Amino acid sequence: MAVAAPSGPSAPVPSAPSGRHFVPSNRCGRDRKSQGRRQSPRPGGAGGHRRAAGRLTIGCHLPTATLPHGVDTMLFDGLEPQLESLLDEVFARSEIHSATMAVASGAGDFRWAGARGEISPAGPATKPDTPWFTASITKLFIAGTVMRMVEEGELALEDRLVGRLPGAITHRLHVLKGEDRTGEITVEHLLAHASGLPDFIEDHPPKGGPAGRDRRSLVDILLEEGDRDWPLEETSRRVREALAPHFPPQKLRGPRVRIRYSDTNYQLLTGIVEARRNTSFADALEALVLEPLELDDTWIPGHPRGGKPEAEVPTLYAGTEIVEFPRFFASISDLHATSDDLVRFLRAVEEGRLFRSPATWERMQARWNRFPLPRDRASLRQPGWPIEYGLGVMRFHLPRALTPFRPVPAVIGHTGSTGTWLFHARELDLYLAGAVNQVTAGAVPFRLVPEVLRAAMAARR
Repeated sequence: MAVAAPSGPSAPVPSAPSGRHFVPSNRCGRDRKSQGRRQSPRPGGAGGHRRAAGRLTIGCHLPTATLPHGVDTMLFDGLEPQLESLLDEVFARSEIHSATMAVASGAGDFRWAGARGEISPAGPATKPDTPWFTASITKLFIAGTVMRMVEEGELALEDRLVGRLPGAITHRLHVLKGEDRTGEITVEHLLAHASGLPDFIEDHPPKGGPAGRDRRSLVDILLEEGDRDWPLEETSRRVREALAPHFPPQKLRGPRVRIRYSDTNYQLLTGIVEARRNTSFADALEALVLEPLELDDTWIPGHPRGGKPEAEVPTLYAGTEIVEFPRFFASISDLHATSDDLVRFLRAVEEGRLFRSPATWERMQARWNRFPLPRDRASLRQPGWPIEYGLGVMRFHLPRALTPFRPVPAVIGHTGSTGTWLFHARELDLYLAGAVNQVTAGAVPFRLVPEVLRAAMAARR
């Protein structure tokens, strides 16, 4: 799903052993009574749910890995209390019912994770190792799967969409001003959000058309009418019959490439993976990413790894209303994962353990195109300026003009519409992951992550 982001200059922000896990120590996962207003129950979601009186899972400085000689183990000394405070500030927001955050250094000398709130109304406490709904962080996994197939010769970035999916899916999918441009769309267009295709989840049908036409976005329909299965055929039908392209497929080697975030691009990519491999996307992801990297706590809903029971994830909210879309989320392959697994995944990508050749990851970052300022309702909930995009990966760096006295380094990774994030700050070699499980909080990562980085920079000095 798309993610709300800072929308303009006034926006407030926007090697060690590789197989280590965030294994909570005995100090992790304890409950403590909340203080202040958190001691009182408050209204929860639909159906009269109420929030139980406060149990907050405290954060913890996790055991460090065995370090190579010469690594400064005090590099981020004193950072933990600041991370606890930042997590408390996020959780204090009235619409946030649960929150999870993890910070780890690439060298393995600093690892911290914390959690707040309950997994469900009156349910058990959220813990640092509780898995959560990743939302569009999944796109980084989809891109990783596609690029592994490119390495294996199963796909090429230049492959045409119409040559990889049945005509029933691709027929007149991109018709702009009466001209069918579908045949111009390539795998690379989809990865880069440069296809011009509308977002089947967030976009609204254009004005005009038949009288009485339903102009709600799909997310509005789901919130009002409830959960449903959503196969790729439904995405194709909605894009073709109800929505309109935003611009032509772009010339990817031109001086300026126009992009717009669209969940449609990545649903088509999962369809391409399935068609090429003649298997489910879950199976392809397992074979190419999850199994090689031993990501045992990452899975598509309904497809837990190793036959083990599917773990409960924190309840999603839209404001105060509970969001329950298990069928829809399973249909679009959005992942559940722990913070530990997500950090391990991004570390593996950065350290060259996912792809066979370093050139693959370099290709995904060879060109950064910037999202524009929002101009319509849907784009207000999608990534916008100053966020940039490569092939399945975001880069977020606030311009120096907006932070002249407190600059922060760039981060790369991805975010999601429910307030989820997974980033690597290369300048500090810090990995950051977290979630607030709130549909209206997509901009939270772009405000919180810079504060975490500023705290880390101060602790490092």
